Amino acid sequence: MNGLEALERGAPPGCDPEERWLREKQRPLREDVRFLGALLGEVLREQGGERLFQVVERARSLAKRLRHHYDEGVEQELVEKVESLDLPTAIQVARAFGLYFQLVNLAEQHHRVRRKRDYDRARRSPQPNSIESLVRDLKAAGLDADAACRLLAGLSIELVVTAHPTEATRRTVLAILRALYGLLERRENPLLTPREQEELRREMKELLVILWHTSEVRATRPLPIDEVRQSLFYFDETLWDVLPDVHVGVERALCRHYPELAERAAATGRLLPPILRFRSWVGGDRDGNPHVTAAVTLDALRYYRDLAVRKYILATRRLMARYGQSTRLVGVSPELLASLERDERDLPSRPPDFVRWDQSEPYRRKLALMLWRLEQLRQHNVALASGWERAEAAWEGRYRSAAEFLADLRVLEKSLLENGGEAVARGMLGKLIRQVELFGFHLASLEIRQHSGVHGRAVAEILARSAVVPDYLALPEEERAALLTRLILEPRPVLLVDSPYGEETQELLAVFQAVRKARTELGPEAVDTYIVSMAHEPSDLLEVLFLAKETGLFRPAAAGANGSAGAAGGNGGAGAESALEIVPILETIDDLRRSVDSLSRLFANAAFRQHLAVRGWAQEVMLGYSDSNKDGGYLPANWELYKAQKRLLELGAATGVRLKFFHGRGGALGRGGGPTSRAILALPAGSTANGIKITEQGEVMSDRYLIPGIAFRSLEQVVWATARKALAAGAEAALRPEWEAAMEEMSACAYRAYRDFLFATASGGQGGDGLRYFFEVTPIRHIDKLNIGSRPAARRNGTRFEDLRAIPWVFAWTQSRHLFPAWYGVGTALESFAEQRHDGLALLREMYQEWPFFQAALDNLQMALAKADMHIARRYATLASDGGLAARVFALVEEEYRRTCSWVLRVTGEEELLDQEPALQQSIRLRNPYVDPLSYLQVRFLRQYREAAAGGGGDGEAAPDASSAALEYAILLTINGVAAGLRNTG
Repeated sequence: MNGLEALERGAPPGCDPEERWLREKQRPLREDVRFLGALLGEVLREQGGERLFQVVERARSLAKRLRHHYDEGVEQELVEKVESLDLPTAIQVARAFGLYFQLVNLAEQHHRVRRKRDYDRARRSPQPNSIESLVRDLKAAGLDADAACRLLAGLSIELVVTAHPTEATRRTVLAILRALYGLLERRENPLLTPREQEELRREMKELLVILWHTSEVRATRPLPIDEVRQSLFYFDETLWDVLPDVHVGVERALCRHYPELAERAAATGRLLPPILRFRSWVGGDRDGNPHVTAAVTLDALRYYRDLAVRKYILATRRLMARYGQSTRLVGVSPELLASLERDERDLPSRPPDFVRWDQSEPYRRKLALMLWRLEQLRQHNVALASGWERAEAAWEGRYRSAAEFLADLRVLEKSLLENGGEAVARGMLGKLIRQVELFGFHLASLEIRQHSGVHGRAVAEILARSAVVPDYLALPEEERAALLTRLILEPRPVLLVDSPYGEETQELLAVFQAVRKARTELGPEAVDTYIVSMAHEPSDLLEVLFLAKETGLFRPAAAGANGSAGAAGGNGGAGAESALEIVPILETIDDLRRSVDSLSRLFANAAFRQHLAVRGWAQEVMLGYSDSNKDGGYLPANWELYKAQKRLLELGAATGVRLKFFHGRGGALGRGGGPTSRAILALPAGSTANGIKITEQGEVMSDRYLIPGIAFRSLEQVVWATARKALAAGAEAALRPEWEAAMEEMSACAYRAYRDFLFATASGGQGGDGLRYFFEVTPIRHIDKLNIGSRPAARRNGTRFEDLRAIPWVFAWTQSRHLFPAWYGVGTALESFAEQRHDGLALLREMYQEWPFFQAALDNLQMALAKADMHIARRYATLASDGGLAARVFALVEEEYRRTCSWVLRVTGEEELLDQEPALQQSIRLRNPYVDPLSYLQVRFLRQYREAAAGGGGDGEAAPDASSAALEYAILLTINGVAAGLRNTG
């Protein structure tokens, strides 16, 4: 392949200065794409022959001509070319385009890192949305050094890695791409000799051949522990070093702009506590995933600790090899000598000749003992696999907590600082100390998630067997809450120790018992949060508190105890203990609308108030972007999420409960995706005051955290946005009543349009026409066969809208190039509002210019509209078995798409979508023609698959023979390729 030709060319004669500037800025990217494309072309010729190369080039050329100027004859030639290929060749063509996009993505990531380095080298002005620009802005806003440190120290940002199945790229492929990236970076070294350049090229070609020989599609569905390993890949390869580097970057920027802080940093070691951490759901999220058991959770926790301890062992070995400081030449602190003497005296089971270093090298001797304790800890962690109880007494002398290890490191640091070793203390040792502060021995706190229905059924069985109530689930909500409250506050247990509970209940109880074991053995930070999916009523959280009480994770206050009552008064619960944060997810439109009523009743509950008092009157609330968007559409979901936060903040102020929001954002635009920094700035005023949590999942992980430079840039943007939000606290403009009224009206209009499309029936068939269309024209029934996650794509059989998960819902619409969930209904809403008011358009333009929420909503919408393609979507519409249905429904889609594009441009004042983001605009515009051949191939494969299945007597979906199995594989290849081309799955 020759690469993206439009990227390869320089600026054409007569182009405007902005376009010329953009093209010049992208010149190195063009060169990288050209180089990688040529290399791939060689591999295609060698591996598939000249015919394969020519077929790929012809398909690419025809698709490009179609995008430049539509010609029915050209499209017919492309269709005939795609249809005429024998299946093995067609599969190779699909693989070639898919691999090409992997390389283009790599080149773009490399270019992003290169641009950041250009900014850092130039130092004329800091890169927008960077740490440097943030600290500059803090000083420009009039903050002195102490105020700037207080603002930054008050930040609490938590990014939560999830196992949601949206990453279509295998870990094997990711590792090769990571290696290719390293070679691409080395290729820029101007000191390389021609021989070295040639060797780099040979290594890159070797990796490309390996990629060509590696199946992009997983042969089997991953197990939950495989997903744990996948998530650990990013911690091991990138985050372990980048996360502390971000904190160092903030402190260095502070010292540059506030020179008086340099002395403080030298004396104390650091200016700020950790402000950004990672957490995880991987191994703890069991909602709808029967494969995530209590045993899996314990295994996941061991894997997390093992990686952290291995990293510390490696770092300690390096320090021990480097630290040869001698007391003959430099002083050492009395604390270090006393610590060394104590360890050498007290540590049991240590071989007497374990430390053979010169007695005059106390740092090395101390590090050797620390290394021994870490090795003991790792062996203990291995022993846990054979039984948590049996391993407790073994491996004496191991570190019992990360705090012990950190204390030893601090002793070394203090001795160095007091004896002329500041430069040494700020080097490898300083970074290790930051890593321990950020990762501990647990690496990332694991969170447990389960569906409220599972809790309800388990509680019902427990109460029935204990003769408390025969049918708990039949009780009205008020009676359920009252009963649970009484049982929680009573010290007497309800659980029968030897009762033969059903399998589901036993497994749920095992999870709570596993959490208790983990907190005892690994520390309370290992597992500290329990999240409840589909939490509709107070009883849904009280059930978890009841189960926690029955398994020793909650202890009520003694009868008659008094304690802090909080702002609302009453039921402080002195003496109570509560180990877990219990978090509801508000994930449907109805839940969001009822959130204030539900949580106000919960906060008034006597048992839950004891829990709140123990946890400092703080409550975390998770907001489900995916299901709310699937439930009501893009604009209604975003508006209901915004309103819920605003009103819950008012509830918190009234009740004295400090609310912290956990944003369950997906990677795709139809699931709350889009730039994280933009999303943070668009939140309601005050919503980040008590910290912020955000999910990071699927392809977002590889896009943001595969490459160290990209990871740093992604994380600094999150810090920048959160700090900017804090800086604006109290100064943000209040939501104007006319804006709120406008959003309320447009949200209701968009909701009706979205729901009518899905569920209205003009054909007389069962179910809505839009929903029937979805199942017939998208590859939804094949997505689950990608084996990209251990969790099934749907609850039950997936034929009902309620049972279909949001991830495959968005994934399938994206594959068919509709991107329907990310924009449908917005055009109708904008048009209706603007045309029914004489000042409607003017007000919408005002909202876009002055209200970050509305601006972010429309800017994200533009990305979705730019990636959607109605011409290609029309090809998918031909897959419907009912041509009349397809024509009618597609006409609605196409009309709404044009309406939405038109009205978005009228409101923003732009001539084309994404005019304000020219680099993104050009990237999407240039990628789309190269995704097209994959889409044409996918339509062909889907049609052939269904015809083969129908011909074999099936229902059009079940593959009856080997040829259909080959078609299934071909379909999955195109799904991977389109995902790579659009840089979106679900």
